[in-house]
Amino acid sequence: MEDGITIQEDSGRYLQEYMQSLENLPSEIQYHWAEIRNRYDQAKAPEKRIRSGQHDLAKIHRQWFSGTQDPIEKRDKLLKNQPIIIKRIREDYHQLEGLADERVMLAEEALRLVDRHLSRLQKDLDQHDLEHPELAPLFPSNTPSLSSLPPPFPSTRHHGNYAISHRTYSDEEALRKKKRVQLEMKKRKKKNSDEPLYCYCQQVSYGEMVACDGEHCPYEWFHMDCVGLEEPPKGAWFCETCSAELRNKRKQSIQSITKRMKKRKDSHAQN
Repeated sequence: MEDGITIQEDSGRYLQEYMQSLENLPSEIQYHWAEIRNRYDQAKAPEKRIRSGQHDLAKIHRQWFSGTQDPIEKRDKLLKNQPIIIKRIREDYHQLEGLADERVMLAEEALRLVDRHLSRLQKDLDQHDLEHPELAPLFPSNTPSLSSLPPPFPSTRHHGNYAISHRTYSDEEALRKKKRVQLEMKKRKKKNSDEPLYCYCQQVSYGEMVACDGEHCPYEWFHMDCVGLEEPPKGAWFCETCSAELRNKRKQSIQSITKRMKKRKDSHAQN
């Protein structure tokens, strides 16, 4: 009888200790899911830039193959922006891939947190069965760990030699993956700090942008909000700086023509 009471007391103490060890688990899981949500939010900007870049490429191709009577020089000018747009799209796709890898890493860490607690419970139950075999039927040691559960959904995406599935990760693979993603995050942060600045606001590229057709434009690309545009302009578009330069050139050209005409008129008058 005393042995039964002792076992009950030990079980009660163990249950209390185990529940206390779980107190921080909800907040830890919540933190990981918040970080995953944050990565989804960070992906919105490059996704929007990709759509904008694809729109700009389609616009360039339409103008090039439209069969208009525009001079070859003007149409060639459109194509000079194409490599810049393609480069930006590739960089944004690379950023999206990095964010996706980070989400996978965070999800795996959250699963390992839960699996660690389940593994501890499984180990303690097995030990209890060994110490008290007469009570084993009351404590079946078949509690599944996350590593033995089937995945919640099939995964077809692969990175390197491993699939994104909790069951296929070994601790060594997970550690290598974590280090690689962390290194990628550091590289991306450094790369973003060196990212070229555009527009009058001198900020990095984001959202919908419009290219200036000025041949020597110092800014090249502008955020549509900064230049007061609600939709991409049709045809050639010049920023205020290049527009002022064009007006100045036209003014100088008119003045030059006026001077030549006046000089020719004076020459005829003398004759």
